[in-house]
Amino acid sequence: MKKKSGNLRLSSFVPLIAFVVIFLFFTIATKGNMLSGYNLKSILEQSMVIIVGGCGALFVVAQGSIDMSVGVNLALSGVVGMWVGTVTNAPILFIPTTLVAGTIVGLFNGFIVSKLKVPSFILTISLLIGLRGVVTFIQVKIGTSYLAPSLSILNSTGVKMAMFFVVVIIMAYIFEFTKAGRYSQAIGENETVAKYVGVPIAKMKILAFALSGIMAGAASIFSIVVVGGTSQTMGAFTEMKVAMGIFLGGVLVTGGTSAKIYKMLLGSFSITIIVNGLAIMGYPETQVSQLLEGILLILILFVTIRTSMRNQKRSVPTPEEELQQHVIDTSRD
Repeated sequence: MKKKSGNLRLSSFVPLIAFVVIFLFFTIATKGNMLSGYNLKSILEQSMVIIVGGCGALFVVAQGSIDMSVGVNLALSGVVGMWVGTVTNAPILFIPTTLVAGTIVGLFNGFIVSKLKVPSFILTISLLIGLRGVVTFIQVKIGTSYLAPSLSILNSTGVKMAMFFVVVIIMAYIFEFTKAGRYSQAIGENETVAKYVGVPIAKMKILAFALSGIMAGAASIFSIVVVGGTSQTMGAFTEMKVAMGIFLGGVLVTGGTSAKIYKMLLGSFSITIIVNGLAIMGYPETQVSQLLEGILLILILFVTIRTSMRNQKRSVPTPEEELQQHVIDTSRD
């Protein structure tokens, strides 16, 4: 154990190193224009939706699954929430309705994955396609909904920042210091062993997707507040940005203990900085931006997987022994 504890895992530092390199590169490439107060504020606001969505999706990824319905769930829950707020003439209802709608979609995903054993990728990619049609149909029928003037205060910098930090802190605590996060990591490490030592697999999968759903709803609220309303393209490609934020941050596709909140944060900010920096350089969301994001994702995944494999070979206890101890310690909390 001493040998393992004395061996600093390079994979833990890869996300930070990658973030610093990306930040410095675009600071120099944009001749410091990226560091203007207005642009830094813009980067933070652009990252909010990705980070909030990632806070929930991280639980699913930690279990070795994936939720590709985050973007369309964001759109559907937002459209439904805004519609309820409009027809009831109570705009404030759009907030709880959006969260409830997002949670329902998440619970549906969790139930199908855990009970019917449908692979998460197949299920959520199907929802991504099917629900997008539903969103378009609703938007065509009811038209674009705009945020009520009485809720315009939500778009003030102070309120947005306060809501953002509260959401991130709460989700970080749940993931890092409660059984929900630890059991999710245990499932990702080895589902068979986790089940053997008493982890409620089905319950945790449903909970993970439910958290992903409610955070998709929360991300929808941030999106509507910033944009000012809904649209047919709302949430398009958000699921890809959320996934890239998680994986670019160094979380392995197999999840497990590689899943960390700080990695998701670094990855999400990295994605936004890439897009923002290229836009300042004269390359807005184009093939150049997408190509660079793809290349960086492949490189980061390759490095983190290689370093993770090396660390596992050097460690003294077996993964099964380590996981059992991890779950036992969790159950004592």
